[in-house]
Amino acid sequence: MECEMCGRNVPQLKRVRVSGAIMNVCPACARFGEPVDEPRKQEIKEDIKVKIPEKKIIVKTYKKPYKKYKRPAGDDVESLDIVEDYASLIKSARERLSMTQEDLARKVLERKNVISNIERGDLLPSIETAKKLEKVLGIKLIETEY
Repeated sequence: MECEMCGRNVPQLKRVRVSGAIMNVCPACARFGEPVDEPRKQEIKEDIKVKIPEKKIIVKTYKKPYKKYKRPAGDDVESLDIVEDYASLIKSARERLSMTQEDLARKVLERKNVISNIERGDLLPSIETAKKLEKVLGIKLIETEY
């Protein structure tokens, strides 16, 4: 058999660890490493059982979004409209309550720039936003027409 370190042919090799590598070396080269215990043949024959954890598969089902029921527009149904001077009403009511635009936006769950645009008259508030503004500011913004 041949030494893996020096290449000499020797009758018996020793198994040693040299710089982290396990090598079969002659007795002369064995002093450069530390001896490695030979594994028993019975231990080698044993089966190794590894338990692999099962992965859970999550399947999401698609649900159609809930559609709100809308009443059909007709002659007998009243229509809602925003008053013409809504911008000045909202601004004066907000200032009367000494609120900033940010405070009002937070209370009606809108962005500050939306409130700013509504107060300037650049944006007509939706009926839902107008109802929120009426409730917070204590003013009347929606008029009904028959």
